[in-house]
Amino acid sequence: MRSYSLLLFPALIIAVSFTILYPNFAERTLNISVQPEVYNLDAESQNKLASEFFERWKSDYNASSKWTIEPNSGLPPKESSVYKVNGRFITSAKINQISQENQGLVVESKNKLEATWIEELIRGGKSLSIKLGLDLQGGMRVVLKGDFDDYSKKLRDIFSKEIAEQKAILADPSKKEEDKKKAADKLAEIESNFELSPMRKIVELEKAKMIIDNRLTSQNLTEPQVRIQKEQDAIEVSLPGVTNSTAILEVLQNTETVEYRIEEPSPFVLRSRLDDNERKLMDLNQREETDIFKFQEIVKNKMGKKIQDQFLESLEKKYSIPPEYKIFALWKRGTAAKSALLPRSFVVLERKISLSGNDMTNAQPSFNSNSYGWMVSFTLTPNGAEKFFDLTSENRGRNLAIVWGDKVVSNPVINDPIAGGRAEISGSFTQEEAIRLANVISEGALPIPLSVLEMRFIGPTLGIESIEVGIRAVVIGFFLVMIYMILYYRLGGLIADISLLVNVIILAALLSLMDFTLTLPGFAGLILTMGMAVDANVLIYERIREEIDAGRPLTIAVTQGFENAFWTIMDANVTTLIAGILMIRLGNGPIKGFAITLCWGIVTTLFTSLFLSRLFVELLVNRVGIKHLNLRPFFFGKKETTHV
Repeated sequence: MRSYSLLLFPALIIAVSFTILYPNFAERTLNISVQPEVYNLDAESQNKLASEFFERWKSDYNASSKWTIEPNSGLPPKESSVYKVNGRFITSAKINQISQENQGLVVESKNKLEATWIEELIRGGKSLSIKLGLDLQGGMRVVLKGDFDDYSKKLRDIFSKEIAEQKAILADPSKKEEDKKKAADKLAEIESNFELSPMRKIVELEKAKMIIDNRLTSQNLTEPQVRIQKEQDAIEVSLPGVTNSTAILEVLQNTETVEYRIEEPSPFVLRSRLDDNERKLMDLNQREETDIFKFQEIVKNKMGKKIQDQFLESLEKKYSIPPEYKIFALWKRGTAAKSALLPRSFVVLERKISLSGNDMTNAQPSFNSNSYGWMVSFTLTPNGAEKFFDLTSENRGRNLAIVWGDKVVSNPVINDPIAGGRAEISGSFTQEEAIRLANVISEGALPIPLSVLEMRFIGPTLGIESIEVGIRAVVIGFFLVMIYMILYYRLGGLIADISLLVNVIILAALLSLMDFTLTLPGFAGLILTMGMAVDANVLIYERIREEIDAGRPLTIAVTQGFENAFWTIMDANVTTLIAGILMIRLGNGPIKGFAITLCWGIVTTLFTSLFLSRLFVELLVNRVGIKHLNLRPFFFGKKETTHV
């Protein structure tokens, strides 16, 4: 016998589900931030931007006049520089549309919905709204191909000293054959590191994927998806809601590293070759002919890293720099306020990397009150601390250059051994540069350079249409199932429909709480869940009808019907659940999204069909005292069983 008190459990679950879903249908406030540069424009340009925005607002964004906006004309005051939009069902697709179509007016990264009290209470202000995927809200998809040739060159720099030592042993006639054999074996072992097999490439791509994941997380992007394309040696990145492609590409492709390299020993014979030539040309008033001026022009004209590298390599040939050394540029700011960070001179460093970014961690930017500039302090790993101590002990009096990307930012003299596992980098940093450098150290540098193989944008308008079609499909499918169940099973069909509605509510709340990103395949998973939920009720009612036809009393028929159908339903759903779990583990993208919706739909279906439906039916029969339960369709005539 079922007690009414058992209704408290599903009632609690439904109440929690509605609470979680509340932000999706509550009245929200959207803050649309105006770019600060807009206020520096002349009045005519400001009015043009504002009028174009409000034309779109009336004709497209708010055509049905469901929302309000303040101010409703012109630009907001410069002090606040925010339009406030109030209304219900403000989706991320609509926010993305506003951002993409008004890039000259609004700051996409700052457009956000204010948190509801539910989100403040449950998630500390983090959104509980259902997130939409790339196909529903629009955004950017980019495929980045790994440059393994450049990666191989980097590896050779790391092992350059060991290679030179082993080659010297092989070339030395005074060395024993045994020593030469060991050197040859060692050289072969080092060379094996440069063989990039398909498996090795996958490993490096996995490292790059992890770093890109970390970088995108720090950009507060909505559910970025990063996948490896093995066939193309590439990484695919899907970014729902992204409009500022230039900034995001810079984040994705940034291969800057942080390294320590020892400068050539005093009296800097190699560097003096460059300095002497520069001095001669300056004395002849031929500054434009100096190498540093030419290099600055390459940088100012943004001709790219490849051209910079080629220029520095040409200098190494021009000045006969030995292969164990390499020319770098020392970057500094000028004496004038807000002067640009530019190469100011050349330095010659050992090709060997003495300490790499892998030896550093936990970097933090901080303001140096002594130099009135920004610096970055960091912690060394245990292995890095040991290497740093040995490095500073063995090279007293020599300069230790700190290389950020391809820039030498400082080259202080090593006065004493440095122990303790902590160090700092001071240079001509602005606050933004110090933060960027700290992020490179903390997140790690990409192991391989990445170039854009393919880039595609999906407009938000298409996503909005997809949402409407998807919701329409779910609603139509839901109501058709409800009508069919009522026509076929009458009161039993109504109970099944209530369970189905509860199923959808619980499933939506679960997906929202899990930060699931809904895509079109996700909609398909929802529709399939409804079909499977109804299928379970059909099996149960058919079993009950068989018991009724066999002449059993209604209470026993209901109990036997649910018990006999239990294992049939469990078997069918568990086998589907296993397939869904495999799709989650092995699939990606649309397949994974569909599988997640399907698996959680199975869990909620088992709860609503085997527990909730049974609870309702048994309460009606045993507590309410229903005497007749007709489970035949209207057009098949009436078949009653009296409650005994």
